[in-house]
Amino acid sequence: DAHAHSRRARSAVVGGGVPRRRAYAPASPREAVARGVTLVQQHFALVPTMIAVDNLLLFRAQRNRRTSRVTAAADLKALASRLGFEIDVTATVAAMSVGERQRLELLRALDADPEVLLLDEPTAVLTDAEADRFLAVIRRLAEDGRAVVLITHRLREVVVAADRVAVLRNGIVVSPPAPVGSRTRATLAHEMVGAGLPPVGRTSTSTGRRVVEITDLRAGRLTVDRLVVNAGEVLGVAGVDGNGQAELELALTSLVTPDSGTIEVGGADVCGLHPRQRVACGIAYIPSDRAARALVGSMRCDDNLALGRTTWRIRRDPSAGARMAAWSIKGAPHHLARSLSGGNAQKLVAARELHGDPRVVVACQPTRGLDPAAATQLRQSLLAFADRGGAVLWIAAELDELLEVADRIVVAFHGRLSESFLPPFDRRSVGLALGGGE
Repeated sequence: DAHAHSRRARSAVVGGGVPRRRAYAPASPREAVARGVTLVQQHFALVPTMIAVDNLLLFRAQRNRRTSRVTAAADLKALASRLGFEIDVTATVAAMSVGERQRLELLRALDADPEVLLLDEPTAVLTDAEADRFLAVIRRLAEDGRAVVLITHRLREVVVAADRVAVLRNGIVVSPPAPVGSRTRATLAHEMVGAGLPPVGRTSTSTGRRVVEITDLRAGRLTVDRLVVNAGEVLGVAGVDGNGQAELELALTSLVTPDSGTIEVGGADVCGLHPRQRVACGIAYIPSDRAARALVGSMRCDDNLALGRTTWRIRRDPSAGARMAAWSIKGAPHHLARSLSGGNAQKLVAARELHGDPRVVVACQPTRGLDPAAATQLRQSLLAFADRGGAVLWIAAELDELLEVADRIVVAFHGRLSESFLPPFDRRSVGLALGGGE
């Protein structure tokens, strides 16, 4: 990971008063917040059954700050507006997309008016323009006297937002804090992974044979008149979270039944199938929320590799060890899935889903939060699947990634999908479409 922090981080103010160094060893998260340190975690700390504003009220109560729901809602909207976000303060967290939940986490942390702000991959679900606006806010917070620690795998963010950068690998500081300008991106990338990354490129192998065909689909806010994914093709779906991608993901994987329309895979309508039937039809699924939809943390890795692929009488996958080794997963078959890092957990999901050569892979934010080496390996595996004739529907908020891997790109905006963008891609045109522009 690259850890970038503000110029004031070297004399961070913890707990108010005149800037000075002093011991800091909080006994609990509540004490940390009370002393002016807040964290935006990569994994959400929200209550799923509560609405957005009540999550803020709960966080305020932990700080012994009590306000009315009306006041809290107004404060939340004002802060969201300042950051350039929109938020439905009455929506339950469970009904929010992953991106909307992450934005709520950001807003909740900033509501505490922290002096030290710790951010773990905060822009993972934002477009470039939104990320730039957010990073500009972070710069202002630092210039106002706050210390900001940005934990990110995105080297562009380090260059744009940070004053100094340190690199951690496997829990060890391999490169101590130094001015950002003292290192090139190539040097930072090498320090992060310990070796150069192999290139990831895409030469189209589309055969023109339809694998997935969506017709007249209506599912919540999503409307798709027609969408086709061919064998050997990577179709990228770009867009800021909350524009219909979640509905597309759930409809394609039979987790919700559409209001109307058809989704055909190999000529058969798969709408409303049981997940086991979905697997039998050749639909593999790498979900946007692996903790909720892909893995059972309290189960062993070999059990997770067998989910949906065997009967209840034969739970464990005897080839689990070999498959985990092939994917360079740091762990053993008998280890619990929750013990894996984010990158290793995602590779475990991919190892299960790509096993047996399905017809189509629905990959939703597949590299979100992964280190460069893990992200590169996952991209290469999905592209190799397409090269073998598989179809890939790749949903991502990371435009740069889609520009690199996709054969075609459509943009989701307000529940509608744009016409296809074809290579060579015009980055500006695709970027404008993300915001509904022409």
